[in-house]
Amino acid sequence: MSAIGGRSGRYLLLYGGALLLAVVMGAAVAYSQRFGGDNGLYMLLGVLLAIAAAGAILLQWRIGALLMAAALPFEVTLKVGPVASGIKALALLLFVSFALTLLTDQKLFERFERLWQQPLALAVLAFVLWVSASILWAANQGKALGATITFLGLLGLVVVFGSLERKYLVLVWAFLVFSAALSVPAGYILPVPEGSDMAVNGRFGPGGAGPNTYSLDLAIAFFAAYFGLLRQHRMIAYLLAPVYFYGIYATGSRTGLVALVATPVLALLVPRLAARLSWRILPMYVLGAAAVTVIVLALPSVEEIASERYETLSQVQSEDTWNGRWSLWQGALEVIASHPILGVGAGNYSEAALDYSESVQAHSASNAEVSGVAHNMLLGVASQLGLVGLILFLAMVFLAFKTAVPIAQRSDLGTGILLGLIVAMIAGMTLTWEIHKMVYFLFGSVLALQLHYSARDTPSAADQEDSY
Repeated sequence: MSAIGGRSGRYLLLYGGALLLAVVMGAAVAYSQRFGGDNGLYMLLGVLLAIAAAGAILLQWRIGALLMAAALPFEVTLKVGPVASGIKALALLLFVSFALTLLTDQKLFERFERLWQQPLALAVLAFVLWVSASILWAANQGKALGATITFLGLLGLVVVFGSLERKYLVLVWAFLVFSAALSVPAGYILPVPEGSDMAVNGRFGPGGAGPNTYSLDLAIAFFAAYFGLLRQHRMIAYLLAPVYFYGIYATGSRTGLVALVATPVLALLVPRLAARLSWRILPMYVLGAAAVTVIVLALPSVEEIASERYETLSQVQSEDTWNGRWSLWQGALEVIASHPILGVGAGNYSEAALDYSESVQAHSASNAEVSGVAHNMLLGVASQLGLVGLILFLAMVFLAFKTAVPIAQRSDLGTGILLGLIVAMIAGMTLTWEIHKMVYFLFGSVLALQLHYSARDTPSAADQEDSY
């Protein structure tokens, strides 16, 4: 009896806590409909899942990295307002967990130290510091501060993903690849917001996602899967490929189509990379042509929307081809001419280009506030951050490719990441991708692989080709 009493006393707190939790859960389920209506139970389950995920992330930061990768294709869906979003909350938990682990994990701290010895990491830091400094001369310091906070978050993503060991980096990319594929059928299940391109023009974009950006994210996920992660699992790659092709085609994104077609060809120009790609490029194009043929024959409504946009690719002089981008680019050039060295400050493009661009004026009038973007990565950086900022940005991109090319020559995952970098640069020709999370996810992945290979000791091990 004494043993039983001692045992009961030892676990009294545990049993009492479990009982209390059960009572609270039962009450919450019983009253969920009173507070949330018919969706009360689903709201409660969502809250419980969020609490469980938050606890798991705080205990293990790598879980946060996995969830962040899985959430990227659904970023717009996770927004709960003009500022707040689930992806920001997830990133904050991830950064806190990473910082706490950094204080107690010696191996992670050593890897963190080595990260800052890499030129690419220093280039990203220098660029973000210049963005922060632009608050001092920005006309609208509030927007500059908001842009600075965004770039600090992107720097955090580079550090976190760059600190992953290779086996966890593979898992992170696997989560992204399958989440991106899942987002295509989910796009027809998720509610379509009013005013989105999917609701107005019929262009595919899950949960109100921008069709252009979404199509390019799908292209990056496809190349990572087809040429990287699933190279040794061809059947899975072939089964997933039509899903990606459908998503890209249904968006009607001309930039997405160009990136899908041109990226492998551009990668063939990289020395010693052609042998890794050439035998897989032709089946990719054949599979893509077959998928598009099926879409055209089976889904005429999707084909009609997409073909109207793709046909304008041959009409270079048409205004419809550029969708007002000439005016945006002209405005950016005018801003650069008036502020060539320092720029007008991060986030201040629309303020400065309002007098120069009809597109910015029209966009601002429709939104009842000054708004608009340059729709070109280099022009956006140069107009807001000046020649200094452009040099820092180009140095960052150059170092990313310089680091990724030798890795891609011996790593399947590195090959997929290099192709993703090429897609990002093609996207930057017509989109404002200097603030897109996927770009910095790629930078962090390059750093993680660089740390992995630089840590190898023997030349014989360095010459071995990895399966990933």
